[in-house]
Amino acid sequence: MFLMWIVPLLLIGFAVYAISGNKLVTVLKPVADRTCPQCNQAAQNNWKNCPHCGQAL
Repeated sequence: MFLMWIVPLLLIGFAVYAISGNKLVTVLKPVADRTCPQCNQAAQNNWKNCPHCGQAL
């Protein structure tokens, strides 16, 4: 009974993977629009300080 659900779930997962252009990892990553001027790490727009080095953004 449980195995009956595995095939449709695998097919749906495969379809999503194919539609995403095989780039699910990049789709799930948060997008950073800017970088820290001191350490060049990614920083989000609403951050006031870099979480990596403490530099004011």
